Amino acid sequence: MNRPMDGTAAAAREQAIEIERPARIAITGSSGLYGRAAVREIRRSLPEARVLGIDCRPGDAACGDDFWQGDICDPRMAAAVAEFSPDTVVHLAYAVQPGRDLRGMWAANVEGTSSVLDVAAACGVRRVLVASSATVYGAWPDSPAACDESTPLRPRLEYYYSEHKGEVERLVQEFATAHPHIAVSWTRPAIICGPGVRNFLSDIFLSLPVLFLPDGNDTPLQFVHQDDVARATVAMLAGSARGPFNLAPADALTLRQIAGLLGVAAVPVPFPVIAGLSRLWWLLRMPWFTTPPGLVRYMRHPWVVSSERLRRELGFTFAHSSREAFRQLLVSQDAAAGSRSG
Repeated sequence: MNRPMDGTAAAAREQAIEIERPARIAITGSSGLYGRAAVREIRRSLPEARVLGIDCRPGDAACGDDFWQGDICDPRMAAAVAEFSPDTVVHLAYAVQPGRDLRGMWAANVEGTSSVLDVAAACGVRRVLVASSATVYGAWPDSPAACDESTPLRPRLEYYYSEHKGEVERLVQEFATAHPHIAVSWTRPAIICGPGVRNFLSDIFLSLPVLFLPDGNDTPLQFVHQDDVARATVAMLAGSARGPFNLAPADALTLRQIAGLLGVAAVPVPFPVIAGLSRLWWLLRMPWFTTPPGLVRYMRHPWVVSSERLRRELGFTFAHSSREAFRQLLVSQDAAAGSRSG
């Protein structure tokens, strides 16, 4: 006759269930840089897992074994995910590129996250992982030497990306509290870098003939290789990790070091001048430089993070330093320029 399990046996069974490897993973944003890297890493380290890719952009075999194209706020997404029956949901879809429709970006980033979390709960998944950002710590004059996961979040509201990520984290934390049986985790990567990366963040370094130093500050910045981000993400899933994890190598590059790698001058400029020019450039929709004006505050003050929790709890080590990740970005851009000129 079966006897009821005591508390110890029940806890052991719950732990055993929790650490089962993911087998059916639904990934939003699977056509993007982060999503494709995550799919590659899943196929490498979890070869038996099946992936449902979800994206508003067209997908191919690199985006998942199955694919659903559409908006994450579309009610039909819920039916597609339910039919796939995932045990894990990874939410990477996010409007990163700057746009003028701030209401639409809020809908995609914040309301979209809420929609995905609702779908995950309805499907009874065991794990949920959401991409956040190290920008949620904010860049402030009194920022600590290295933020860990216990550092209070102070996103700069002047920069829509960090503001939205701060709200996303609030939603995710509420979801984790309401669903303690689900292993809910979220990543806080630094600037994602590597071969083929080209967005408004990389444009700061690749599009200008000089690199400005706000108020003369030689601000340190961290760059994390896209493959390391993917490896850390899958390690968190495989370990059924919970809570936030910073993703950045231990080293950082200062603005002067970055200028040296780029072969351009580092020019000290008063911050009000840089901020004013950035706003004017944005308002006039000038070409070449598409960076939203709020981002300049993240060039003025540091927002360095520590990834010690990732190492301590999951045994993770980064394969690429900030310098190596940034160099690979430069090499890939030089190769692309050479192929175009050839």
